[in-house]
Amino acid sequence: MSVNEVKIKRAPTAFELRGTGPPTSRTFVLGDEDHTLGNALRHVLINDARVDFAGYCVPHPSEPVVHVRVQSALTGSTKEEDMDVEGGGGPLTAIEALKEACATLGNQCDLVLEQLGEAANEVKLDRERMDRLAEEDRMNEDEEEEEEEEAQEEE
Repeated sequence: MSVNEVKIKRAPTAFELRGTGPPTSRTFVLGDEDHTLGNALRHVLINDARVDFAGYCVPHPSEPVVHVRVQSALTGSTKEEDMDVEGGGGPLTAIEALKEACATLGNQCDLVLEQLGEAANEVKLDRERMDRLAEEDRMNEDEEEEEEEEAQEEE
């Protein structure tokens, strides 16, 4: 290993659940993750109306862990679409909120990859078309130069 290389240590645990008290408030410690996943999960969680608070932190840059804090509403929702299927309409637990956020984030990533694949094909076809046009322009310029040279020779 050279002087400029940094060996990133692995997290001691892949996942840890912290917190006592009501099940609507927990901190999740995700090993071998960083701001990329932390901020994405926080964003998805905070956009859920049933979540009161969502935040994350990376305790230290040299530690490969991210802490995600989730607090959901203590009272159950009366809306049918907000009711927890497993809990019979009780309050959304922090664990359920994180599971839903992970599923949503996964679906969003799948959508982005699908759209990127479609766009990549369009970009490739467009690039090939532009290359053909550029080659045709070069050929036309070469022909025009040859015609000009022949015209100058005739004079």
